[in-house]
Formats: sequence, structure tokens, C-alpha cells
Amino acid sequence: MADSNRNFLNAVTRGAAHYTPGEQVNEPGWIKLNTNESPLPPSPNVFRVMAELVGQGDILRKYSHPLGEPLLGALADYWKLSKEHLIVTNGSDEALTLICRATLGPERPAVFPAVTYSLYGTLVTNAGASYTEVPMVERIGQPYGIDIDALAKFDGHAIFLANPNAITGEYTDAAKLAEVIAASNSLWVVDEAYNDFAGPKATMMQYIEKLQNLIVTRTFSKTHALAGLRVGYLASGNRGLIQGLLAHKDSYNEDALATRLAAAALADTAWHERTIRAVLTGREFLRSELTALGFTCFDSEANYILAREPKNLVAPKIVQRLRDYKILVRHYAGSQFADCIRFSVGAEGENAKLIGSLKEILRGA
Repeated sequence: MADSNRNFLNAVTRGAAHYTPGEQVNEPGWIKLNTNESPLPPSPNVFRVMAELVGQGDILRKYSHPLGEPLLGALADYWKLSKEHLIVTNGSDEALTLICRATLGPERPAVFPAVTYSLYGTLVTNAGASYTEVPMVERIGQPYGIDIDALAKFDGHAIFLANPNAITGEYTDAAKLAEVIAASNSLWVVDEAYNDFAGPKATMMQYIEKLQNLIVTRTFSKTHALAGLRVGYLASGNRGLIQGLLAHKDSYNEDALATRLAAAALADTAWHERTIRAVLTGREFLRSELTALGFTCFDSEANYILAREPKNLVAPKIVQRLRDYKILVRHYAGSQFADCIRFSVGAEGENAKLIGSLKEILRGA
């Protein structure tokens, strides 16, 4: 019988980091403004296709397409790219995992801003690589600004950049970023989970065929409202890089239902635009109302706002009091911005309930 105390894990896994996701609740009545999910439901196209698939046993009986068809073809048409430039993934997190597995190691460390998506550090460490966090810079409207020039000074590294940046919502101009990447010897991974909220010309997808050291990752979780399906993809104009990434992909990494439903969502551009408009309207409402309540709101081009606590009540107490109203928001205890709260943009009624609850909480402070 094997010794239960024996450590069967390899050296990398023994030192592995764990990612802490936002809190999920399994009871009705809660307003979730802590994980940046869509305030609107998915496109009606998704439900139509879902209904059509009911009773089609072969969809479940047979393996899904190994490369994610029909979604792969739909993405190629949407972006006007060859399929050879794209990989369908199980959420954009899997895309990031593939990149770390295939490109990182002792000979190539990673670099990313000190304030960003915390999963980067987890995935890099679990790939057996080291990383450097580049300090943030303070600028008007954004005390946790990204220092692109400092990132670009790292030569021969893998540089991870969320654009807009996770947590802060800061957006880096695509044209400026393209110039930096073109002059760099590093691999740049631009995570565009929130990019659709920054405008139609904000994406680095327009540079895929021009920059061989660029990978873009994207998701269907935000503007397509399919977070529960776990669908994402990555794109690169470097075919050798794509082939290397495919070598690390699971044999059937995306299921047959998800690829069909995501393709249906992608086809409904009108609903996609409606979702974006709703979020932008809600974001400006929250910015105005939070500012009036004494919060300091930082510039954001995403579907959330990071705001510093008002003078009369500290952030942890506000977060705890909001739980009494069954409202979840995101607080990063122990971080350099522990005096801040991140508010996801919710549906119109959810945003109103949040502001009304905050008024009552602050009135009694």
C-alpha cells in the first residue's frame, strides 16, 4: 500500500500557485457585481439553436470537432482571417494556459503589470517559469496606470497585457501598442477579455497578420454573455507558433454544444452591440452616482469601475454591509489598492439597487 504521506507531486506542482476566483453564490436573490458578467442574457440566436439541438442525440454521442468547428470557421469569417491563425479554446483562460505551457520556461520568463489579472502569475508559476511585475505609474484619472515603455524594455520575454487592464479598466491605444510590439524582440500576449467595451477599433486583431510576435486572446464570457459555457479563442499570425500551441491543446478541448451556441452568438452582431451599449450606459450611471456619494472613480474602458472608498467609511466595511443587502462586489484585501472596491456594471435595476443601498449604508456611517 502506498504511503499516504508520500508526495507524488513534481517539483513545479509542489510550488504551484492557486487562483482565487470571485465569490459565486448558489441561492436566489443575490445581485452579483463582483465577477464582471454580462448584465444582459445571450443573444436570442443562442436559445433558438439550443432548442434545435434538443433531442439530437448524435451531438452528445459523438466527439466534438477537434479544432472547434463550426465556431472556428465562424471566427475566421468574422475576423477575415485564415483558420490557421486561430485556436478555439475552453474559455480564454485555456488560451493563456496553452501559451504558458508552450512558450515559457527557465529560458523565457514572463513580464506583466503589477496590477492586473492575477491568473497570469498562477499560470506562469505552474509552467515552471519566473515572472517580473512592472510597477504601475500614477496619471490623471488612473493611479494604477500601465507603464508600456517599462514593459517594452524586457527583451526576449513573454509579456502579458490585459487591454483594457483587469481590475483597473485602463485601455492602451491599439496603434501605440502595435508600434511598441513591432520594435520588440519579446512575445506579446494581449488579453482582450474586455476589449469590446473600448470601441470597435480598440482590438489588436487588426494587427494579427502584421506582427509575428503577437498573440491575442479573446472570450465569449463578457459581451456575448456566455460565461457559463467557457468559450474563448486565440489568434496569431505566426503559424509556427500556432502549431506549437496546438501541440499542447487537449484532443477535444471544446464541446459540441458550446461551439454551436457560440457561433450563434457571434452571428448576432446587433445583439452584441446592444449589450455593449447597455454596459456603457450603466457604467456612466455608476460613475456619476458613485462620485456623488464620495467615491473616487478611476478611468475605465471595461464593464466595471474601480473606485476608492469615500472619506466616511472604509472599503471592507462597505463590502460587508452590501452583503446585508445581498449584493456582491469585489474587494482585494491585502493589495496595494485595498482601499478600493471594484463594481461590475449590472442590469439597470441592479445598478439602481446598488446605489440605493450605498446611500443607506453611507447615511448611517
